[in-house]
Order: sequence, then structure tokens, then C-alpha cells
Amino acid sequence: MRALRSLALGLTVLFTASLSAKPPAQNYPQYPHRDGTAQTTVTAQPATSTQTSSYSSSYTSASSSESSAAAASATSSSSAASSSAVAGAALGSRFDSNLYTVEKILVSAPGQVGAEYSYILRVTALANITDVNISETLPDGLDLVSTTPQATRDGRILRWAALPSMSAGQVEEKTIVVKPTREGDFLTTSKVCIDPVVILPLRAGTPRLALTKTGPATAEVGSQFAYDITVTNNGTADANDVVIVDNLPSGLSSSSATTFPVGTLAAGQSRTVSVPVTADSAGEYVNNASVTASNAAATAASAPTRIVTSRIKVEKTGPERLFVYGDATYNITVTNDGDVALENITVTDNLPKNVTLVSASGTPSNQSKDRVVWTIPNLAPGQSLTDSVTISSSQPQTTTNSVTARASNAKVSDTASATTIWEGAPGVLTEIVDNVDPIRVGNEVVYTITITNQGTFREVNSQVRVVFSDEITPVSVTDQTATINGKEVVLPDVVIKPKGKTQFKIHAKAAQSGVATTRLEFNSSFLPRPMVKEETTFVY
Repeated sequence: MRALRSLALGLTVLFTASLSAKPPAQNYPQYPHRDGTAQTTVTAQPATSTQTSSYSSSYTSASSSESSAAAASATSSSSAASSSAVAGAALGSRFDSNLYTVEKILVSAPGQVGAEYSYILRVTALANITDVNISETLPDGLDLVSTTPQATRDGRILRWAALPSMSAGQVEEKTIVVKPTREGDFLTTSKVCIDPVVILPLRAGTPRLALTKTGPATAEVGSQFAYDITVTNNGTADANDVVIVDNLPSGLSSSSATTFPVGTLAAGQSRTVSVPVTADSAGEYVNNASVTASNAAATAASAPTRIVTSRIKVEKTGPERLFVYGDATYNITVTNDGDVALENITVTDNLPKNVTLVSASGTPSNQSKDRVVWTIPNLAPGQSLTDSVTISSSQPQTTTNSVTARASNAKVSDTASATTIWEGAPGVLTEIVDNVDPIRVGNEVVYTITITNQGTFREVNSQVRVVFSDEITPVSVTDQTATINGKEVVLPDVVIKPKGKTQFKIHAKAAQSGVATTRLEFNSSFLPRPMVKEETTFVY
């Protein structure tokens, strides 16, 4: 038997046959009582008709504080006797305990035999309770009209289905409609039986470790980067003695420790460590990390990284020497010399000063008198592309044309240059003239040799050799640096300035009759072979 089953509340209400006014429903104050006692409240209100009603009330209560259960009963009655008349009074009764309250509220009381009376039975849980049984007992002479919700009937006892539980604050209401079949006082009795719930919270959890590892997808050989390792306790209990270990593969190295004692990791807590790494050699590497704990299952995570070598190579070729006003074309070749694709490659050719841009191949993304820029969207490993630029110079000078190729995604670049000597075009006039023609054997003849630099821009070096045939023999030379060797006169290297000239004379004697041929050979560094001019003299 459950203890604390018989807390009872009695309430007697007197109805008179002459009461026909219907009191207002649910017009009651809140009752703060929690001491296991019952009370009856009568609230007087203005009469709504000329009829009067007389009420008398009484209550009885009993309580017990046994350990596991409580029961309450509330009783209401109707009596023909009354010592006071309160027109339109509203009636109710209530039982309070520390676990629940029971209220009976009169909704409709016509005061006549055969009329329908309505009241509410309300149970409010003040704590979590279980096994809630509610019943209502009707006296003789008071017939049941209806109940809401539907109750089962056992003679004069109405029972509703037991509630397995009610949480604190939950309200259960029953509406009962009855009809008196005779005059008199009637007593209805309510009984509520419950079992209290006493809760002792206990928690049991399990730690569950999760590990994530992040790092770059690619990195350059020789570069430094870091892996971030995060351990999270996704469980419901602390993880103890947590240790993270990063197992670096060959090809990657670290100057710091790769074992990280974390200690205790509370439920929902995370810890992140960073592992600095140096890429030692190219290749595909998978960096594995693991985490262990003394009271949780170990887990692991990995991060793949491709270590690459990004290289770009640019070459530039062009003429080493060129005459002014000529066109110098430079070929620019860009090659992906690495093992990863290059993107957004900018090729910038910086033009020398004092030159004129003649043309540029392809479609430059930017072009001015100072530079030409090309953009290559991508270049696969081993792939090459060539563009060209043509310039001209109007003056002798030495120019260096530099070009730079730079890839944005790999941040690699290379520079190349080509140097050109711009020369003024030489123009040399050679002359050899005899002063006597014809000439008698034994007489003297003078040959005048003149070398003129007709060019405007450059000096020329002059090497002169004069060769005589058998008919003429050289005797002397006006230039003291010249030498005579038999039939040959040689003048050493002489530099002639632009628009300048050198001149000397050879004195010779007619040796025998015939047609003498004197050959002038002029040689210079700009000539691929000597220039030859001949002078004939008739000897008789």
C-alpha cells in the first residue's frame, strides 16, 4: 500500500430551490497555501436577479506526511437551510499540498430540482508526480448528466484513466454536470491519489576524440610552411592524458618537437598545435598525425602536400653588331623549366634609351616607347613560347635590351638581356694617281695615294699595301712609317676619323718598257676582304 493516501478535504455547500441566478465562473483568487490544509472561499457579488440564495459552508481536513504517496478528497454539499442570503455568490473549495493542489469550482447552480449543475475538478502539479488517480463520488439524489473528459462509472463513483505522470506546472481538469432529482443537500466527494517523484541526477559520459590536420596542397622545395593539427573532444566526459604526435615523412623536416602533450581535454573543448616544416625535396608526401588518451580511443588525421620546384627561364637573342638605322630583332623565349604549371606570366621587355620601337610580335598587353609587355595565361611544365621585338638606332651606341618573365602563382622570375653595338656605316674612298704618263725608261714617276673616310659616325682603320709590276721600281715614300720591300710598299695601320683622310707619295723609277700596273690594296676591320684599285702607266 502506498503511504500518504488519505488526505481529505470536506466542503459543504447549501443550495436552495429558489436560487436561479448563475454565478460567474472562475472568479477566484490564487491560493498560496502549501501546508496540506483545505479551505473554502465564498465571494459575494452583486445579484443579477431578484432571487436570493442562502449558503452555509463547512470543511473538514486530515493530513498525513508518510514517505511515498498522498491522497486528497474534496466534498461539496447543497442544503436547504441558510442563515444568510448572498445574491449571486460564487463558490469553490481547494486543497493545497507541497506536491499538488485540488480545486473544485462551481460553474453553474440553477438551484432547482431537475436543473443541471456544473462544476470543475482541477488538479495542478506543483512538482513532478506519478501514478495520478482521480475519482469523484456522487450522493444519492444527484444524477450524472455528463463528464468531460469521459469518465467510467461504477455505481456512484466516477473514475478517469490514471495519468502515468504529471510534470510541475501541469494542469488536469474534469468538468462534471449533475442533476438533483429531489430536494435536499448533496455532498460530492473528490479523491486524488499520487506518488511523489524524488530525482537524483547521475551523469555518465564517454570522451570521443576527433583530429583534423590542415596544410598547403603544394609548396616549393626549400620553402617553410606549417601544418595545423586540431584535436576536439566530441564526447560527454573529459579525455585524460591527451597526446598529439605528428609523424613527418622523409622529404619534410622540422626544427621543433613533433610530440605535443595536451593533458586533460574537457567535453567540447579543442586544442590546436602548429608544426613548422621545411620542404627538403620534391615529391608527393602524406603527413600523418595521431592523438591518444588514457581513457579514449586513439584517432588519426593526414594532410597531403606536393613539394614542387617552380622555375621559369627566359632567353633573349639578337644581333651583336649592327649599322645605325638598321633593324635589330630580338627573340624572347620563355620556358617553364619546373614541374608545376605556371599561370599569369608577365613578360616585360625594357627598351634601351635612344632607340625606336619598330614592331612587337603577338598581342602585347601593354606597349609604349619604353617597354613592351606580354601576358601568358599559363605554361605547362616543359612548354615554351617565343615573342620578338624589333628596334632601331639612329646613332652609334651600345645598347643592352633586358627582359623579365614573372609567374604570379609560383612567384618565380628570370631575366635575360642582349647587347648590340650600333656602328656608323663606313664609306672609304681610295685613290692612286701617277703624275707622269707615259714615261721614258730611267725617268722618275710619283704616285700619290689618298685614303678618305667618307663616313659620318665612325673612325676606320686603314692598312695600305702598294704592289708595283716589273716596269716600275719604288724608290722612296713620304710617310716615314712606310716600308719598301722590293716591288712592295706597306703603310702600317692608320686610324682615319670621320670625314678625315690620310695621304702619302711614292717616288719610283721606270725600269723597263711596257705597260706598268701599280695595285693599291686597302684593308680595314669592317671589310671582309681588301679593296683593290689599280693605276696603269705606259713606259717606253
